[in-house]
Amino acid sequence: NKNGLLFWGSNFTSVPFQGGTLCVAAPTVRTPNISSGGSPAGNDCSGTYSFTFTTAYMTALGIDPGETVYCQWWMRDPGSPSTTGLSNATRFTVCQ
Repeated sequence: NKNGLLFWGSNFTSVPFQGGTLCVAAPTVRTPNISSGGSPAGNDCSGTYSFTFTTAYMTALGIDPGETVYCQWWMRDPGSPSTTGLSNATRFTVCQ
């Protein structure tokens, strides 16, 4: 039940960042904050994050078919010394 945001870009990296590994290289685009939902009580990691790259969103941001997009979530994590966390990263290639 924590806020997070998806950040994405067209390049990848692998560098230490606040106790995790940053996998998306600058320049990046950040989505608005999104709540993970899940249990309203406690820190049980039952929530999930989701963001849809709609055709309108990709067109507005200049993402074309054939391009590869690298994505990673950055979220609040009160148990971490930095109070933030990073998800595993993913990538996808846009098709028609």
